[in-house]
Amino acid sequence: MEFILREITSTNWLTIIITVCLMLLATAKRVNMLRFTDFMMLFSNSKYIISYQKLNKLSSLFNAILLLFQVVSVSLFLYLCFGVFEWKVTPNQITLYFKIAIIYTVIVICKLLVEKIVATIFSIDSIIDEYLFYKVSYRNFMGVILLPVNIVFIYALQPSKIAFIILLILLIILNTIMLVSFYKKNENIILNHLFYFILYLCALEIAPYFILYKLIS
Repeated sequence: MEFILREITSTNWLTIIITVCLMLLATAKRVNMLRFTDFMMLFSNSKYIISYQKLNKLSSLFNAILLLFQVVSVSLFLYLCFGVFEWKVTPNQITLYFKIAIIYTVIVICKLLVEKIVATIFSIDSIIDEYLFYKVSYRNFMGVILLPVNIVFIYALQPSKIAFIILLILLIILNTIMLVSFYKKNENIILNHLFYFILYLCALEIAPYFILYKLIS
């Protein structure tokens, strides 16, 4: 039998990051247990969206905690991606993680602010508020999905390029399904402003992720 040696690196700071994720989820549950329960069922039914889309703003404490959780969890997954794909970046490890987290946070916040400004300019605040709540809720839940994935690849399995490529494809598919379902629901509005919709997709849904990679690398 041929043994494959795995390089073991210090996971102390990674353990702290994962603990922070768990603490944020526990805090969100403590803030509003019923809403947290509905949120955890987000992909199986639309009760969370229907119940809270018009009643709650993104600035609520519950949403703020989950948005912070998304940043911490997604940034950890991106950090693992940089290691697996051996992208040439400096510096490494914890400094790289915080660099990813800071840039990701700035991009997320800037996108939200720009979208709110666009909504105010074109007097479409109601639909944009619904869209932002819908989008942020599903992406927060993707952060929940990525948490056990991060734990498995940090402590149990050797990360591989194939596994991460499959994960990235699945995340893109899930994100696309989520966006398309909302666009389909508001098809008439989009068709009446098709040029601005295409401009929005290019400027605020695609470009920021290229900027994220460029800034980190």
